[in-house]
Amino acid sequence: MKQMTASHSPIGDAAVDGLLGGVVAGGAMAAYLVVVNLIAGEGIAVLARFDPDGASPFLGTLLHLAVSGVYGAMFGIAWKYVRRLNVPAVFVGLGYGIALSILAEGVLLPSRRSPLAEISLIHFGLAHVIYGLVLGWRVRQNSKP
Repeated sequence: MKQMTASHSPIGDAAVDGLLGGVVAGGAMAAYLVVVNLIAGEGIAVLARFDPDGASPFLGTLLHLAVSGVYGAMFGIAWKYVRRLNVPAVFVGLGYGIALSILAEGVLLPSRRSPLAEISLIHFGLAHVIYGLVLGWRVRQNSKP
């Protein structure tokens, strides 16, 4: 009798690695924003800005982690091909995080009147730098040659 084995898709594996890395990186990004806002006296209320209604820090956190995972999955797939260029993953992740920040600030947030636009540009940008660096590091740790 032939034993069944699980087949793995290299692109699927890369997407899952990126998704998991994206959730971890999104957590690091959120932690940075919470710390900065605790110092400023706002606290975890900043997480409510990730809720389209701007009302719930819990829902905002869940949505942020979900979006972070999706962007991470896209990065994981891209990394599968980009890593052949022998550029460190953290640098590629850094560029990716900066690109996401520019896309969000320049296109997505203004067109949707998102509560995220209330986050200062410098902290929004630094949060995306942290996201990109952590994402690159995590995906590199998990990726298969």
